[in-house]
Amino acid sequence: MARNYQTKVKRITKLPNFLCDTWWFALTQRISDIQFEKMAKLRASQGFTAIQLVVGIPPEVGPENQSALSQVGSAWSLKGVMNKNYLELARHRIQLLNSLGFMVIVYGAWGHQIEWLGVNKMKAWWRLIIKSLDKLNIIYCLTGEADIWIGEENKLLPDKSTDDFHLIKLRQFTHPKIAHLGWKIFNLAKRPLLKYKQKERMRKWSEVLRFVSSITRKPIIIHTTSTSSNEVVNNPQLLSAVTVQSGHSESSRQLLWKIPHKIISKHPKAVFINLEPWYEGIMNNFGRDDQIFAYWSSMMAGATAYCYGAHGLWNAGDGKFLAHWGKQTLDEALKLDTARLIGISHKLFINSNFQRYKQVEIETSGDRLIKISRSGSTSSVTYIPDVSNVKKIPKGKLFLPLKGCFTTAKPKRGSVVVIVTQ
Repeated sequence: MARNYQTKVKRITKLPNFLCDTWWFALTQRISDIQFEKMAKLRASQGFTAIQLVVGIPPEVGPENQSALSQVGSAWSLKGVMNKNYLELARHRIQLLNSLGFMVIVYGAWGHQIEWLGVNKMKAWWRLIIKSLDKLNIIYCLTGEADIWIGEENKLLPDKSTDDFHLIKLRQFTHPKIAHLGWKIFNLAKRPLLKYKQKERMRKWSEVLRFVSSITRKPIIIHTTSTSSNEVVNNPQLLSAVTVQSGHSESSRQLLWKIPHKIISKHPKAVFINLEPWYEGIMNNFGRDDQIFAYWSSMMAGATAYCYGAHGLWNAGDGKFLAHWGKQTLDEALKLDTARLIGISHKLFINSNFQRYKQVEIETSGDRLIKISRSGSTSSVTYIPDVSNVKKIPKGKLFLPLKGCFTTAKPKRGSVVVIVTQ
């Protein structure tokens, strides 16, 4: 991670403590109007307050892929023809989300797409987005995964998806840890040859960021792969938050709390958001218990807001589309009870003002989190991932995040939150 994080920015930096769901393909024809409204009402009832979606071409597909198209066609063409009818559709769906109480994080592109359109046409696309949406309850994410596909940008053109790639297909038959390690080795082997292209990618997105920041006062953030937001543009002072993607492997467990704690310890006024922790069900992993761990460890360590994601939902999956990430479908994802439980936890965290408890204490055993506490002058809250790993817990109210309720009896195992007030 980068050592120097910019915290003094000229943009609007005040961001709410939102709870966000991830719908990358929500503006495509993979999601009907009826389904979109059902999804929105469900998440509103579960306590979510934000949705992140792509106004443009979603990840992992080319612009002419059928799954990239909306009911009114593609957002734009490779020739740079912008679809204003698409933006009307986007506006309509975002207005619906706003009416249900959601703030929307608008992603204008995915990182490699700047190589498809070029800087000037990407600026033109962003100008149209801002003209169409700026008065709505939104914030902007300049791009998803700003640093992805460097040197390999054209592999998805014009109508492919990552389902077509043999290397990715191997993930279906490979243990997730081995697949993740193989992918890292593959990328690292090529990295010495890509330094120039990496600098060019950074320069291009930095130029677009400079432009976007000059025509809106809305908060702007950026989404990355394995680096921080400060490492993918050369003008991070224009961003409203330090953001990361901790990723989808077991090895990222410790990052869920180590990254926010490191950043907030050095820069207490920084706004930190992990835009992409584990997706529930991705590669058939990271179920309810892992999702609860991700929420509580991140928020207790200093995250300003939390982003949830479920495989099948982010990709509007049918068990076949992008199934190299797992076969969980949209319908199956929406039936998971985890979102409701996280909503209950988030309501407790925010309504109890736990984020105002500034003193953080962490107990670990190696890289394993034993407990993490936040305390104020007279009150404290402690999250214990597995109560069987501690001999003694503070005396206070006991909340069971895996059940979404309080209890008077200490459980023998499982996670517990202890709230002490005086």
